[in-house]
Amino acid sequence: MLHTHVPRGIQRTVAYSIAALILFIPANTLPILSITKMGYKSQSTILGGVKELWNNGTPGIALLVFLCSIIIPLTKISGLLLLCTSWTSRSAKSNSKLLKFIDLIGKWSMLDVFLVAILVALVKLGTIATIRPEPGIVAFAAVVVLTMIASANFDPRLLWIKENKQT
Repeated sequence: MLHTHVPRGIQRTVAYSIAALILFIPANTLPILSITKMGYKSQSTILGGVKELWNNGTPGIALLVFLCSIIIPLTKISGLLLLCTSWTSRSAKSNSKLLKFIDLIGKWSMLDVFLVAILVALVKLGTIATIRPEPGIVAFAAVVVLTMIASANFDPRLLWIKENKQT
């Protein structure tokens, strides 16, 4: 035997995707970082940051953050759940295209975690300003990690085995 399938790969993919979907809510409602500047503390959520970027004249960056933080993770989770629920009813070719699309957009979902990590590492202004990560960034990072694990647990060979059994 050359290859065995990942046991319960579909079930694990669904479980990780649902966990990511549940954590998607606090990731977008809790503050992701707080800035304390001269005694004044402000906290920002992802949507709050997008609005702030848009209002400050950087709509391109605001759009990029919105896509990478909200649209892409939600699309990836939805795509994984669709793939797991329809892998037996849809053609292997269309499911394969969906899986390639999920892999392609998955690379963009880590951008915000890196951005906040770099921001926190670079902006240490001592007594003038302090930037601290908040619980929202932990939830967001968990969403990214869970979707990566969900993608890794889906065995794409299942699509082609089903296709070969039909012919």
